[in-house]
Amino acid sequence: MSAEESPKIKYERLQRRLQEEILSKYPNPERKGCPGDAVLKALASRPFDESVEGDPNWEHVTHCSECYREFLGFRSAITQRDRTRREAFRWGFAGAVVLVALVIFLFVRGTGQNESKRPQNAELAYIPRTINIESMTRSATAGGEKKPFFLDRDREALTIQLPVGSKAGTYEFQLRDQADRVIVTKSATAAINDGVTAFLIRVDLSGLQPGQYKMEVRQVPWDWDYYPVVVR
Repeated sequence: MSAEESPKIKYERLQRRLQEEILSKYPNPERKGCPGDAVLKALASRPFDESVEGDPNWEHVTHCSECYREFLGFRSAITQRDRTRREAFRWGFAGAVVLVALVIFLFVRGTGQNESKRPQNAELAYIPRTINIESMTRSATAGGEKKPFFLDRDREALTIQLPVGSKAGTYEFQLRDQADRVIVTKSATAAINDGVTAFLIRVDLSGLQPGQYKMEVRQVPWDWDYYPVVVR
């Protein structure tokens, strides 16, 4: 064995030499004592690590060139068949994995698209409206009552513009009926943009009865301010 020859290469070389010796040294053209194809196929189907020591059929095969040649042919066919099955399973499994990954991708993509569309649809479902509290209180400071703001019985996205000088932060919104019962309550964070302090809330007024209501707004934790509202 050369320095470069690995144990595997040495084993394969010795195996080839042994096979050549059996194929050439034990001719049996008359096929005396041959066990037949069924036995040869059974021997060829045995696992490589299964012992055949003491088996008379195997003893005959290893001392009969013709039987050994047929045995090698059956063994090669079985090995090729098993290899083909393994490849088919491997590719089938890989294909199944790819298919599952594709289904998951399409599902996630479709869900993501649906999720991305829902807020847009929700935006369309709510009617944008601005309540300028500064304009509502202006008439009151002039000596009259606070000017009411009109809302429709619908889903409305209300931008509440707070009086000049209002600070950014957390605000609460309530809508009360004439019996002073709270029928809508919301909280939101107000921000200052271009000098205007405002926050956005979404309310569903479709179930309300037409009439006069009271809107209350406060910055947490301060007191409430009252403003009249008419729902049409």
